[in-house]
Amino acid sequence: MPYIVPREEAVIYDGTNGAYIANEWLGDATLVSDSGQVLRLKIDGWPPIQYDVPLGYYVLRYYGRTFHQAISAQDYTQNWLELPTGGA
Repeated sequence: MPYIVPREEAVIYDGTNGAYIANEWLGDATLVSDSGQVLRLKIDGWPPIQYDVPLGYYVLRYYGRTFHQAISAQDYTQNWLELPTGGA
């Protein structure tokens, strides 16, 4: 029996790419503020929530461009495995 997982993608908030993450990479987020140290996003939903992403954290998305979570680099390397995309 094969082991399968849903596709998720990640990008690191580097202090300069907050607008890209909020406006292009995610489809359900609005940029609230970006200090270069903390990216604050408003995530659509009911109710909408505000989410702070510290510098150096990975932002994960799934189901296309839907926000999943933001996690530290340590959590990312301990709990996630990157697979080659193969052009997919």
